[in-house]
Amino acid sequence: MKKLCVFLSCLVALCSVPALAQWDKKSYNNWSEKEATRMLNESPWAQTQTFSDISQLTGNARLASGASRIGEEFHVNFRIRFLSARPVRQATARMIELQNKGELSEPVEKQLKAFAAADFPDYIILTVTVDSPRPSNHLQQATLMLAKLTTADLQNNTYLLAGSGQKVFIKEYQPPRNDGLGARLIFPRLVEGKPFITAETESILFHSEFGASKASSDATASQQTGPSASSSITPFSNFVLNMRYKIKDMMFGGKLEY
Repeated sequence: MKKLCVFLSCLVALCSVPALAQWDKKSYNNWSEKEATRMLNESPWAQTQTFSDISQLTGNARLASGASRIGEEFHVNFRIRFLSARPVRQATARMIELQNKGELSEPVEKQLKAFAAADFPDYIILTVTVDSPRPSNHLQQATLMLAKLTTADLQNNTYLLAGSGQKVFIKEYQPPRNDGLGARLIFPRLVEGKPFITAETESILFHSEFGASKASSDATASQQTGPSASSSITPFSNFVLNMRYKIKDMMFGGKLEY
């Protein structure tokens, strides 16, 4: 079982490192759905941490029976995105355009353009959404957890860690709204009057401990660190998010975007 867990984790990590797409070589209004989706899920500004429940794969009798094991695996994807980064907002706006197939009203189009071009001089905003290939109790639990968490729940265990060792804790947590952007995690952009992230910063680690026990008593997930990581779900534990972003890759249109 341990070997299987390691294999699955390595497989996910290897398959989730795409060649960097040249999103800024053309206007975001011309991005394809595939390009926008990659920007939102597997890019320098947005990554995915997957929690996998393979506990039902154990049992000699089940293995000996030769029954299909695909239906016994459950996966929950946590999409962790820098909403304050312009390319993420552009991809979000583009997805809305594609989903509505040219039927957006002029006022809505103006709102989307303003959203995509907005500046965030005071805050770094990350969003977290959850999805799954199929419905499960795990997905329901994760969704409920995002809705019930508060700033007080996260203020001591949710932070951004720079490569230099400097750390900044979350300032505010906002549960998901009806806009589809997910939960918002807000951090100060300036620390002692200086930008927390600069072009000289090597990397930023986002860390958060989402206490699933607050949402339900069903099975939840244990931690595994790394980009686009995969973790095994175990009973009565937490969803621990760890995602690292390389600052040198976060240049967009000649500007550092975060």
